[in-house]
Amino acid sequence: MISSVAFAERRSALVELMEGDYCIVVNASSSKPTSADGMYPYTPSRNLYYLTGIDQENSVLVMWRLKGREAKECLYISPYDEAYAKWYGTVLTKEQATENSGISDIRFVGGEDKFFDKLVSRERLNKFYFDWHNCGLRGSPGKRLSYVNTFKTAYPGIQAESISDKIFSLRMIKDVHEIEKIKEAVELTRKGFEAAAKKLEPGMNEREFEAELIYEWAKEGEKTPAFPAIVAGGSRATCLHYVSNDTDLSDGELLLVDHGAMKNLYCSDITRTIPVSGKYTARQRELMEMVLEIQAKANELLRPGKLHREWNDEVLEAYKEIMIRRGEIKEPEEISNFYYHGIGHHLGLDTHDENVADIPIAPGMVFTIEPGFYSAEEGIGIRIEDDILVGETENTNLSANFPRTPDEIEAMMASK
Repeated sequence: MISSVAFAERRSALVELMEGDYCIVVNASSSKPTSADGMYPYTPSRNLYYLTGIDQENSVLVMWRLKGREAKECLYISPYDEAYAKWYGTVLTKEQATENSGISDIRFVGGEDKFFDKLVSRERLNKFYFDWHNCGLRGSPGKRLSYVNTFKTAYPGIQAESISDKIFSLRMIKDVHEIEKIKEAVELTRKGFEAAAKKLEPGMNEREFEAELIYEWAKEGEKTPAFPAIVAGGSRATCLHYVSNDTDLSDGELLLVDHGAMKNLYCSDITRTIPVSGKYTARQRELMEMVLEIQAKANELLRPGKLHREWNDEVLEAYKEIMIRRGEIKEPEEISNFYYHGIGHHLGLDTHDENVADIPIAPGMVFTIEPGFYSAEEGIGIRIEDDILVGETENTNLSANFPRTPDEIEAMMASK
């Protein structure tokens, strides 16, 4: 577990980004109803967890600073409810909330509105910052955005802005605790992958392979994956987000597995492409080596100081040159027939971790590097993805122990 000291340091870093007097409000996310009394599984607010270590519903972090005074903080949580405990279990006590978060001022939810009223009417505070998820022009506002809209209606003259980007800017740089959790998630992902790969043979269904992955993760207490696994054999792997995972696998096919376990909400995201028969054909091996070559080049180009989009553009140009040299295409623009996605994304508490687009790449950021080659005509989809920690002069592959090359994968599959 991450210590309360680490969460306190993150809140202090957020305070350092603030100017003047303010009030920051970070609400928990909410469960979504299915039908009748059914609910979808609860997904904790990553921003609230990042700042407090609290992952339960009906929690609110409040941080404020008034003119001439020091910054303060408190945490609102649900009070003990006997009926709720009988049905769903207990909630955190005040002592447990303090132990997890490092916040000594713990209050019960229901009193935050009166506190905000006091800050506005008595203290004349006019700058409030909320964390919410934008729903777009056609989406339905969630609980957090609905609360902000209610606040703006109640106080039309008060400045109510988003704090999300400031939190995202902090989340982009991973501390030592986060790196360790990502490494643990990667290691758990590897265990599931190797267990499933050693059972792979022609006739196995994609869903059986996925079940083997999840079984290994669940045994270690991580029942929820970082994202729905893509387990795609043959030409189905040319669809980037294929998640049906319901077709029998044939001899001679490749199987693309894009998957990741979580560890204490921190995500891994790994893709491997393996032969259903246990051996690559000469053509499959040739294409695997090409994708590995561009992955190595992408890692070389992933350097501090450039924007994410600039890195992506540089990799695309390098890939064009590699494919022309290898005779896969004749003209640069033909690459879009075989490669049609970005080279990677931030990774952390979210699989596609939150980030601010105009902040340059910096040491401490974690990216996936995931080049691919997709040929519907050949019935081949290849993607190789690793999780990379950016360094000052050299990057670190957090998934280096994960079998990746054709030789490593064939040897692993042969050791059944």
